[in-house]
Amino acid sequence: MRRPELAAAALIAVFALVAGWNAYKYPSGAGYDVTQHRQYADLLVHHGEIPGAGTRSEYYTPPGFYALAGVATVVGEHVHPGDPHKLGQVLNWLVLVADAGVLWALARELFPGRPWVQLGALAYFCFLPVLLRVGAMFHPEPLSMLLTAVALLLAARMLRRRDFRWQLAVATGVALGLGQLVRAFSLWTFAAVVIALAVARAWRPLGVVVVATAVVASPWYIRQAIKYGNPVFDRPTPHEAVWDRRPARFYVGLGLPDVFTDPFRPSFRNEAIPTTYSEVWGDYFGVWRGSRERQSFLGLLPTLLAVGGWLLLLARSLRAPPRLAAALLPGLGLLGYLYFTVSYPTPDGDVLKASYMLTTAPAWALAFGYALDRLPHRARFVAAVVLAASALAALPFLLY
Repeated sequence: MRRPELAAAALIAVFALVAGWNAYKYPSGAGYDVTQHRQYADLLVHHGEIPGAGTRSEYYTPPGFYALAGVATVVGEHVHPGDPHKLGQVLNWLVLVADAGVLWALARELFPGRPWVQLGALAYFCFLPVLLRVGAMFHPEPLSMLLTAVALLLAARMLRRRDFRWQLAVATGVALGLGQLVRAFSLWTFAAVVIALAVARAWRPLGVVVVATAVVASPWYIRQAIKYGNPVFDRPTPHEAVWDRRPARFYVGLGLPDVFTDPFRPSFRNEAIPTTYSEVWGDYFGVWRGSRERQSFLGLLPTLLAVGGWLLLLARSLRAPPRLAAALLPGLGLLGYLYFTVSYPTPDGDVLKASYMLTTAPAWALAFGYALDRLPHRARFVAAVVLAASALAALPFLLY
């Protein structure tokens, strides 16, 4: 093996150890909406039913994750009867490790011969706090992220190699459809892949991808539309225009200096930028443990690199369809996240969870790696050293 492959293997091994430790130590009854997630899985696997509408129900969430987690729980009832839901967390550990491998393959597909992009993307992914935090929970987002990464990889191979065989297009559509059977947030990935294929004028594979996605995902959407009227997210909204539902500070508030000194609830409540930033790099809603203040400082440099890399990658991918889907995904994810958080305001701001954008994490990782690769030679090494030191400093937080 060459040195980049050895470094990638080492990163994935460390990632697997950290994520495995978290799955082992993190309480199975802790995390975001864990009671509802566990009830959904139990009801589905033991009674073949999806929860009905209710104020504390996940009835609007597709059943993909809960089917797998429910099976894991049934196994847990036999091998770990004291806490059978623990195997749902083990499932997410396996999903995270698989996602790291798919990201590595995606980076090599899109940026062959560019080890700084490849390893930078993988390192960003492996040390992203929100990813490790949600990945330790009994939660559907990691599986949605894995299916997004698989769909991006398949689409990239089609476009870069001009390999438009129907089998590959069907596989891409199936991955996109399965993603929508886990979380509706994967619709952003579908849009990114469709736009990339349209820009490449790959009309026949585009049609196959759309049909395959519809065949897989449409039964769920049809069911929801018939049963609740809204196929995606059936929740009541305020009776006012979308642009009137949030004050100006929601959009422009920076939460300074609390975003660095007190980055947890209730500081800068219902301010989108600082809350989301604190959720990505720390623990705004208090479901983890460790120094959240230090995390806010450590996240500043990788955030600047990721945002700058995304803008540069997007500008240079408009005429490069193989990279376009990955370049579009962060922006589409931000727009979808903004629309969702504006449409469904809550007094405590709990809709501002960065986990809702977890499907975009592989694309943000690629943007970070791209920015690192574009730095001048000496600055690149300095940044790499600083980032490596930051990752070591963050390790006590990343380990539960």
